Amino acid sequence: MQKWEKALDKFMKQYIDKPWFEGAVLCGSYASGNQNKFSDIDVTIIASDDLGWQEKSNCYVDGFLFEYTINPIWKNQEYMKSGLDSHAPINQNMFAYGKILYDKNGVMKKLQQQSIRELKMKIKPFSKYSNDFRKYGIWCRYDDMLSLKQDSYPIDLLYWTLVDKLIECYYDFNCLPHVSHAKIQKILTDKDFAKRYHADILPDKKFTKLLLDCFNAKQKDKIPAITKLYNFVMKSGGGFDIGEFRGKRKIEKR
Repeated sequence: MQKWEKALDKFMKQYIDKPWFEGAVLCGSYASGNQNKFSDIDVTIIASDDLGWQEKSNCYVDGFLFEYTINPIWKNQEYMKSGLDSHAPINQNMFAYGKILYDKNGVMKKLQQQSIRELKMKIKPFSKYSNDFRKYGIWCRYDDMLSLKQDSYPIDLLYWTLVDKLIECYYDFNCLPHVSHAKIQKILTDKDFAKRYHADILPDKKFTKLLLDCFNAKQKDKIPAITKLYNFVMKSGGGFDIGEFRGKRKIEKR
């Protein structure tokens, strides 16, 4: 048994005899074998539905940093549903690809099977109204960045926040499941890493190239690089003309 496994065993001993304890799953880098010296040990603990509280905390055990959550079954189901609705099935990924540590009454196995089914489901697109406002938000950031450049102010902060937003919106426009932005560059350039991270659905090759160009652009090349990515993402979302933007919908009186 490795040192981190001994620490995990020690961490779990404080929960496994609790009357509300249903099970636990090891998630993240230690579950996928991608850990390094900066990795924490991610554990999701599921409790019975009569638990009246939830917890998200960190602690050290024998020098290893643990990040853990405790949620009753019903609350976890809420998170799973909202994750599907927002194109970010984080909980489904945890249960589908994590390592079940304990399963007192079969709840963890059911959650794992449910997660695998839901990850295979086709992601539903956002409404046109929602996507139009996303494109409007991108346009505002892009226009602000060009304005800063025109006035000879640094653009780095807006540049990187715009790259972040373009990634998110491209995935949403194309109904792709979100991936961690901290890992996206490695996922797109390392097939073995992507496989271990279970990134089975990858974006268009042109998007990948344009995004990597933005990551690697020198200062003088940043505006041309991000302009190409901006135009590509906007087109993938159906196009956008600021002069024709109309954010209008019905509202109901309360």
